[in-house]
Amino acid sequence: MLPPGFKILLVEDDPDDRFIIDEAFIAIGYEAEIKKFIDGDHLFQYLGQIESHQYPALIVLDSVLPRHDAVDILAILKKDPRYSGIRVIVYSTVISPQRKELLLAGGAYACIKKGATMEEVITVANALKAIAESDTGAGSGVTNQLI
Repeated sequence: MLPPGFKILLVEDDPDDRFIIDEAFIAIGYEAEIKKFIDGDHLFQYLGQIESHQYPALIVLDSVLPRHDAVDILAILKKDPRYSGIRVIVYSTVISPQRKELLLAGGAYACIKKGATMEEVITVANALKAIAESDTGAGSGVTNQLI
């Protein structure tokens, strides 16, 4: 049997944003539980190679990605019975109320605002960790970051 997989899969195309969130996960001692991708194609390639017991507890998507944005990726994930139970959080600097409604209607568990300061990014990382480790998806501090 293969070992358990990563708790969180992060899809972020911006190298600076990946670096910042990575630093936040390092700061809270959770970096080993995260696997990062630059786009949805790489995410789906990875998901197709692992067994169901290795599926993540949480997928975190940047709202705007190359080729397939968060709306497209959500639609694919939620239509596929293998992945439909995985919680998906969309995170972005700004999401309009209309786009947020579209994302939530498409199956996003929540929309979280990217932090502007390192302290805020660490708060986001802690909230994502709490959601990933929770059976119910409730995460401490996540409501403060909802867009």
